Amino acid sequence: MKLRHLLAGFAFVSAAASAHTVWVMPSQYTLSSDNTWIEVTVTAGNMTFVVDKPVSADNLKLFGPDGKQQTIASHYQGKRQSLAEALLKTDGTYRLELSGAPRYMTFYKEGDERKRLFLDKQQAKAKLPKDATEVQTMQVVGKALAFVTVNGPTDAPLKATGHGLEVTLSKHPADIVEKEPVTFTFTLDGKPVPKLEVTLSHGGELYRNDPGRQHLVTDAKGKLTLTPSVAGRYLLETGLQGKADGIKADRRRDNLTLTFEVGLQ
Repeated sequence: MKLRHLLAGFAFVSAAASAHTVWVMPSQYTLSSDNTWIEVTVTAGNMTFVVDKPVSADNLKLFGPDGKQQTIASHYQGKRQSLAEALLKTDGTYRLELSGAPRYMTFYKEGDERKRLFLDKQQAKAKLPKDATEVQTMQVVGKALAFVTVNGPTDAPLKATGHGLEVTLSKHPADIVEKEPVTFTFTLDGKPVPKLEVTLSHGGELYRNDPGRQHLVTDAKGKLTLTPSVAGRYLLETGLQGKADGIKADRRRDNLTLTFEVGLQ
């Protein structure tokens, strides 16, 4: 296995699902009353919003309008997807985030055979065979996001933290409508990411001869502007590789997905 074949979804999922894009989708993106339950789908698939592989919801987090983490009431992992439920008690915007600690894979070659260990650089030293060659460790971090707004929008859960790969929007997610532009800004550890490749797709892909995916690239300031052509649910996905700290890993891979809803004009 070569490093370029590293599967982007590994940070979230088991090896069985790692070839697929991971996303988080709430049953509703906007609600008109508080003390309302939502259901959240956590899954992975090759086609947009077509569930395929189960993804654990153990690392699903809910942040309230004040930015503080709240409780996920329950979650269940099925054969094709996981489902979670949460009670949104107050007005404002909530952040759903599937994320966890970095995962590590150490790749090496033994003779003519390529192998890997699910260990960081330091841990792998004791496990590597003496004749191992072409040793390299990859750190993988993934994040899947969605935002839900009850009555009026708030901004605290939308703010970047300065850690990892992040995205911010020029308008509130609850205010995105068809045929109106919205700008996305991507940062890595707080710094803009230029020339970042981003894919945008929307629901119903299974029923179109042309999937309708847009392949976009950020400008020098890490920004890209798009104008959704139709209302519906959208999936934004991106990722990048670069150098790691050299202590636990030689390389790092950061992955990010965001689902959002585009309203009618």
